[in-house]
Amino acid sequence: MTLESTNRWESLTAKVSAKYGGEPSEESLLFLIGLHEWGDYPPGEEKRVKADLIQLGVLVLLERAGFMRRTGVDAEGWPTWERTQPIPSWSPGEQRRFLREAIIDYFAEIWEL
Repeated sequence: MTLESTNRWESLTAKVSAKYGGEPSEESLLFLIGLHEWGDYPPGEEKRVKADLIQLGVLVLLERAGFMRRTGVDAEGWPTWERTQPIPSWSPGEQRRFLREAIIDYFAEIWEL
């Protein structure tokens, strides 16, 4: 990540920490994105719902980057998706960099960072 991205990441995590407590991880931020996109905490078994919200957060970020497209909703109301272009075979470091920058951009649109 660039110095600017690092500063924006630190600003985001400080803001989330002040609002919710604790040091947020990428996973917890993906959960918040999924929750924001869903609009409310959905019914269901807690562990599965949390995993589904994290997955929704990932898919939203991939959609924003042009890799995925929403195609509708399933019987439970969850969005369905299709890949619009191949997702690169990133190294773990590249995946983390992509996720962090995409998370920063997402929150920059809903919060002032």
